[in-house]
Amino acid sequence: MAKVGGYHTIVGIIPDGADLNQTVTDLNGIGIGGEDLTAILKRKDPEVPEPFPEGTRYIVIPDDSRGLEIAVAFAAVFAVSGLLFAFTTPEIGAILFIFFIALAAILATATFTRVGVTPILMDIEAPAEESGFWNDEFERGKVLVFASTEDRRTLEAAWEVFRRQNIYFDIIGGRLKPRPLSGAVLHHAAVRGDERPVEEAGQASGKS
Repeated sequence: MAKVGGYHTIVGIIPDGADLNQTVTDLNGIGIGGEDLTAILKRKDPEVPEPFPEGTRYIVIPDDSRGLEIAVAFAAVFAVSGLLFAFTTPEIGAILFIFFIALAAILATATFTRVGVTPILMDIEAPAEESGFWNDEFERGKVLVFASTEDRRTLEAAWEVFRRQNIYFDIIGGRLKPRPLSGAVLHHAAVRGDERPVEEAGQASGKS
């Protein structure tokens, strides 16, 4: 094997659709698959199987507001607490009122902020500048594909796969293997849409 000084990962930003499956199939054909190939996409129901080629590792991020109810509840509690202190303890009420209202405002703002794929990118220690762009494109409906190899010829072949299909990509030093976080679900595509047991965020083991 002609190594390239350790693993490198090509991160492709691919439009969601039929071309995505073709890209995954082509990467499988040059020898990138299994734990070295991961797609990340967003769906309303993260547990519905995707029609990927058999064995494809993919992570689905839920496109909903799950988990935000807690933040909203805490924001309401802080707002009410601030009002109570303002009326019951006038001496320190004004200061506590401002403090609790500020906390409530921070939490309320957080409920309208889209988390996207950022927690997963932070977990794999993706470069900050690139990951910001990846997250923006992900929120615009694109799919992220991570293809890793330590073989020079395979890396060049993967490069050609993306270039041939006119797909934007970055090459990052190291093996980036995303895992599910913040409500995301990990799947392994199987024959006829059957799936291996999914791995949800919170059940994920340590980094590989």
